[in-house]
Amino acid sequence: QCNLCFNHGWFVQAEAPPGAIFTSFREALIRDHKLQIGQRDVAFYFVHWLTDLAGAEPTPLAGCEKFVTKFPLPVLNSFLRSFEFVEKIANHSETEVM
Repeated sequence: QCNLCFNHGWFVQAEAPPGAIFTSFREALIRDHKLQIGQRDVAFYFVHWLTDLAGAEPTPLAGCEKFVTKFPLPVLNSFLRSFEFVEKIANHSETEVM
């Protein structure tokens, strides 16, 4: 995510304008992949990101406590609902996504 300079919290909480949130992300798609990446690829990336976050504090015998005890349900739901919008960056401008 460092190369993408994407802050998911900014997006979910509408804390920055479209350019600040998506420009580096979109430029990376264009520069590195010549826009051959589709919405499914972006969606897969964020599912991977979500599972990385879930495993950030592993507790093998107790399951995934990160989402169960440390994320309020409305916050987790906001992140999950945002994926359908974030994936649109593959085919739309920053402003169209927001």
